[in-house]
Amino acid sequence: MADSSDLTKEEVRARIRAAGGDILESERFRRGWSVRHHNTTVAQHSLRVAAAGVRLCDMLRKRGLEPDEREVIRTCLLHDIGMTEEAVHGKMPWRKAYEHPLESARIAEEEFGATEDMKNAIRRHMWPVCVVPPGHLTGWILVTADKIATSQDYRKKDV
Repeated sequence: MADSSDLTKEEVRARIRAAGGDILESERFRRGWSVRHHNTTVAQHSLRVAAAGVRLCDMLRKRGLEPDEREVIRTCLLHDIGMTEEAVHGKMPWRKAYEHPLESARIAEEEFGATEDMKNAIRRHMWPVCVVPPGHLTGWILVTADKIATSQDYRKKDV
């Protein structure tokens, strides 16, 4: 199919490492390997979201759009980083759904220099649970990639 991504797992992983190696190696991200999220961990889920984001960027380029793949990858890796905070992770699920995007955006900016578009995407990635949709292409890619990855989390599919 002309609209699908033909990237190999190795190519996807290389792109993630190139754009987000500093995030992957950070103490904050490493904490995510021990925080449960869905049927996996925050770190594994975030890697799945980033992999789906890379594939979506590839597909969108074939359709004539030009997403900023580096920004998409970094946003995907950071979208749930607030879940590494016990004050957020320990909350009731309905409350966590609303609070972790705000904490994630704060951490993304303070620790990783997130742009306004990245913060907008992270704050709104729980759409439609949060009623305000993303305002930019990066946000729509994140929302879509997050849903794809969540379905993989429940099936325990490899990145």
